[in-house]
Amino acid sequence: MVDAEIIKRQEEISKTPMLERIAAMKKSLSAAGDEAQQIRHLPAWASKEMADAGLYRYALPAELGGENLRAREQIEIIEAVSAIDGSVGWCVQISSEINALVIRQMEAPLVKEIFNDWDVLVCSGHGPANGPNPGRNVRREGDGWILNYQGGFASGSPNATWNYLMGPSCIDEATGEPADASFMVPRGEFEVIDTWNTAGMRGSGSHDVLMQDCYVKPEHLLPARSLAPSEKWDNPTFRNPTHAVYNKSAVALGVCRGAIDSFIELAMGKVPWGYSTTLKDQSLVQYRLGEAQAKLLSARSYIMETQDKLEDHLGPLPANGGRLAPEWEYFWPALLACAHAAQTAREVVNMINNTAATTGSRMDSPLERQMRDAQQAANHALISYRHYELLGKTFLGHPPADSYMALCQPV
Repeated sequence: MVDAEIIKRQEEISKTPMLERIAAMKKSLSAAGDEAQQIRHLPAWASKEMADAGLYRYALPAELGGENLRAREQIEIIEAVSAIDGSVGWCVQISSEINALVIRQMEAPLVKEIFNDWDVLVCSGHGPANGPNPGRNVRREGDGWILNYQGGFASGSPNATWNYLMGPSCIDEATGEPADASFMVPRGEFEVIDTWNTAGMRGSGSHDVLMQDCYVKPEHLLPARSLAPSEKWDNPTFRNPTHAVYNKSAVALGVCRGAIDSFIELAMGKVPWGYSTTLKDQSLVQYRLGEAQAKLLSARSYIMETQDKLEDHLGPLPANGGRLAPEWEYFWPALLACAHAAQTAREVVNMINNTAATTGSRMDSPLERQMRDAQQAANHALISYRHYELLGKTFLGHPPADSYMALCQPV
């Protein structure tokens, strides 16, 4: 479906396992994170190096030059990068995720046009606009559409080659209802509006994207429900309704692992003011570190277990005896595990930072950035504390939220 040179390139880099590739890039990824803090997005040189290593393609099917990885392996990759730097990890998760999500209902000619570019990076700004907003209006123009839209939280947008806009986020001027199409907009036809000025995930480049009087030709249209479970690809990840959820949790887990590692390094040598022993020799510090490890590893095990069960339950394509959508008994534990992972990571990083005392608040301490990033990751709508209530209600006989069930509905 893509050119042979793309497939050959993927086969060559895949000879080195992804986690080994990441380990070899640690110094570069760390430098990218430091620079990203200053410019508030991933520097172009770093995005190119990450693309070269396959960090945006691993969730794609093999026939598109991807590595066709399932949820567990994707989580491991995002964790490993996020332990080095949270913002860099966020860019890996969002770009690999959206690259894979948009192909669920995409026809072959558009797939080839987009993914024949090795450096493909699709961003997506669907949140409330943070800057001047021309609206969320779209209208038909012949066989295409005209967009007048600004959306926020388009992570990775400064380096994006395409912007994806889903129909339910837009209002059709003719009907006043959500548009019955979704849109792929190439670089040069959308504008990045500099609005991302945050503390946590500061380097993620989650700016607004703006499209004014932007014509989307018919060849670049997708169905309105473009992220519906796919019957085009064998991997159950393309039918997993938590694909966009577990990625965010993986960032939180990785930031937490990085914070624990940072604290251990600090504790080996720091003697707190007023004490005569290093942190490593203090019983309360030892207790807190043990608690931190247990909470992190428990949350990690929970998300891995539920994702494995969910994707095993989905199995092969429906045409081969599998399922298009999961039963609720497999769906809700995966959702709960994702929210729990993010909230647990936030709690553990806060505890670790508190144990480090003033050192953890200094701008030259990795713990300071890790605390900000853990908070920001846990604030994301898909993994926020609110999911405890939304899922808790179902244990008392209330129906699952419509937002959950919409993730499973076929086109």
